[in-house]
Amino acid sequence: MSLLRLTIVNIILFPMRVSRNLWSRRELIFHFTWRDFVGRYRGAHLGLVLSIVSPLFLLGVYTFAFGVFFKSPIAKADGTGPFALTLFSALVFYNFFNEAVSRAPKLLIENPNYITKVIFPVEILPVSAVGVALLHFMVSISILLGGIILAFGAIPLSVLWLPFVLCPLILLTLGICLFLSALGVFLRDISAIIPPLMMALLFASAIFFPISSMPDGTQFWLLLNPLACFSEMGKSIFIKNEAPSMPLWGYCMSIGLVCFFAGYAVFDRLKRSFSDSL
Repeated sequence: MSLLRLTIVNIILFPMRVSRNLWSRRELIFHFTWRDFVGRYRGAHLGLVLSIVSPLFLLGVYTFAFGVFFKSPIAKADGTGPFALTLFSALVFYNFFNEAVSRAPKLLIENPNYITKVIFPVEILPVSAVGVALLHFMVSISILLGGIILAFGAIPLSVLWLPFVLCPLILLTLGICLFLSALGVFLRDISAIIPPLMMALLFASAIFFPISSMPDGTQFWLLLNPLACFSEMGKSIFIKNEAPSMPLWGYCMSIGLVCFFAGYAVFDRLKRSFSDSL
């Protein structure tokens, strides 16, 4: 009975320990995030312009393919211009998730010195990778808001809900990055599996179509994908000037919390064996 009580107490205290651990290292996290972000463009002639051109280029490709060529239901109803903004309002969330998760399996493999030669809190690496993706996300949001001003003349007040919507996405992404970065040390093939999975997830995230346009039997299954929920909430706060759906947000927050603490627990358990595999 005492063992069961101890286990329950540890489970209850674990979120507090994780939060305190990351908060105490916030300056180190910020340093590594900024160093990674700046280092990404060091030596590049275009520098930060690349982070602006890249999402705009992809947006142009997707807008032509699904708005002009395949004629998405949104494009038929709203026109190509508003369709591009609607598309971008959902795509920014996917791009944030995709950038961080795609890097995760190789993070520890590419930085073995932090594991084998110095005493270093290696959980900082996946956290800083999510931080870099968040900085790129903010650049994309700036572009999106500029497009909204040009198209509609003003930024909707519902954009103030953005931090509220972003919170569960950050938790979800952190948890998956922690899990994949730890697993990538032992299973090197994961990095080759992630890109096709992310491409499949792109088309299953309700970015190019509204979930309401799908048959009733498939809407429930689509909404099981948290990224589809974020796509819907993004369209609501940026384009429809509506508050995000509270049931969708509650579902995403629950998934985000579970993924974050489960991913951290797996990472914390496996990190003792990292040095033996690198």
